[in-house]
Order: sequence, then structure tokens, then C-alpha cells
Amino acid sequence: MRRRNDLIALMFGFAATLAAAATQVLAAQEHPAEPHQHPEAQSLVNPNEAAQESRAAGRQLYVFMCRECHGNSGRGDGDMSHAGGVPSNFTDDVWQHGATDGEIFTVIKEGVTADMQGYADRMSDEQIWNLVNYLRSLAP
Repeated sequence: MRRRNDLIALMFGFAATLAAAATQVLAAQEHPAEPHQHPEAQSLVNPNEAAQESRAAGRQLYVFMCRECHGNSGRGDGDMSHAGGVPSNFTDDVWQHGATDGEIFTVIKEGVTADMQGYADRMSDEQIWNLVNYLRSLAP
């Protein structure tokens, strides 16, 4: 009986540790809801010229990696937008997380919320810069 109680206590302790870790992760991913800037990212310079070739490469990435949430034309109306998140609309004049290329790059690379997680492990820096160039082409 004592072993059983020890095992139950261990399981509850483990569950509490997991819950605390999940709370820390979610707190770390909280991000301001209103438009804001990322000063540390503003100084990053896009090494890829915003030429047709770069935008085309970025569009391919967008179709496979971003369209599901942000929609076919970047308005934030993709199929997954109906799951409760609010994806950014790249066609309006508000860049929620900053308007510089460096800020857009940083948001894509590092993520900002549980819904918009970072793509550092799925895209190279060059690919992300191409995607930045494509996203820029969607704005008015």
C-alpha cells in the first residue's frame, strides 16, 4: 500500500511539474495585443534584394508554410484562422509586430505566440528573408 501511495504522490508531483512548465512556456509566449515594435530587430538588414526571384521563392514558402492560417492572399483568413487564433493580415497598413524587414524576419524566425511559433527549425535564414520580401509585396 505504501508503494502505491508513493507512486501516486510521484505521479501528482510529475503532473504538477508539467503544469508549471506549461504555464511558464505560455507566459513566455504572451505578446502585446496592440501594434508594437521590436527595437532589437529593427537593425537587421535584409541581405536579399526584393527582386522577382526572391519574391517568387518567398511565395512558394508562403503557400506551403503560411497560407493555411494567413489565407491565399495574406488577409489572415486561412482555414486555420477559424480555430480561434487571429493571424496577421499582410494586406493592411498595420504591421502588428513591427514594420521593418528585421522585425518581420524575427517574428517568423522566433515566433510570437503559441499560434505563431518560430520557423527557425523549418526554414533557413535565406528562405525567411525571401518570405519577408514576398510579404512586403502583399502590402499596399
